Amino acid sequence: MFKMGSKTAVLLMLLGAAVGGLAVTNASAKTFKSYPWKYGLKKNKVWTAPRDDAAPLYYTNTKKNGYIWNRSFTKKLHNIKNYQYTSWYAQKSFKRNGKVYYQVTGNKVSGYVWHGYLTPAISKQIGSFKSDSSYINYLENDKSQKLSRAVLKYFPGATVSLDLSRRGAGQFVNNRAMTTSNYTSVINLTSLSHELKTSYGSTYSETMMNTLDFPITSTNAHVAKEVNSILVKNGYTQKKIKGLINQGYKLGIYINGGTGITAGKKGYPWTINTNTNTMNTSALYLAK
Repeated sequence: MFKMGSKTAVLLMLLGAAVGGLAVTNASAKTFKSYPWKYGLKKNKVWTAPRDDAAPLYYTNTKKNGYIWNRSFTKKLHNIKNYQYTSWYAQKSFKRNGKVYYQVTGNKVSGYVWHGYLTPAISKQIGSFKSDSSYINYLENDKSQKLSRAVLKYFPGATVSLDLSRRGAGQFVNNRAMTTSNYTSVINLTSLSHELKTSYGSTYSETMMNTLDFPITSTNAHVAKEVNSILVKNGYTQKKIKGLINQGYKLGIYINGGTGITAGKKGYPWTINTNTNTMNTSALYLAK
């Protein structure tokens, strides 16, 4: 069962505050027509939903001028073409002057934007890959794997193993999650954590899994630095990792990043299926 960590709680508060802001009334707001979000796919009249703290995740879909507005549509807050590598939580849809807009929150950026400037964030199921080379090509080039590429920079020279990645993710095969039991030596880096301080001076434990699961709260480069910080504080320095790689350890990596695996072609918002058929949303392993 997914457990809500400190970062989840902060994210929920941010999303709640943003959605709550729609309650403010003014002349422009009266033109809004809200649509309910529908997560997952409808099976047997039941909606299969993703994590209950998640909203549909989108990517920027234009390199042209496209503006993110304030709530009353009186001020252009940002030009979306400047946020090509930002992932967006689309929190609500509504109509204004016959056009559908989304309320979005990204990395320290929020506002209201025309739906056509966004596209659903879709990744491939790890079970769809048949070879190490096809999976590595996906990690190196697919838009959904920006965070994976940022993390991989801290594992120079590592050989990525599709099998280890599948097993670390706990891919379901015949209704059973795969395990790493076939490896003689396994290091589950995803289970590592470190202590962080809040602005109030108290401390909390930040897990690797939690860090990888919520890249929306920061840039990919910053999240990767957090990952490296956790590694170093647990003794897995660059020198240590290089030594393990030289000993024959391979790398298993899987980062879903809140993406879906399929999206409908109609509706605002699009129906996004987030059923990844894996036990874990993220995995980072070294094994031989």
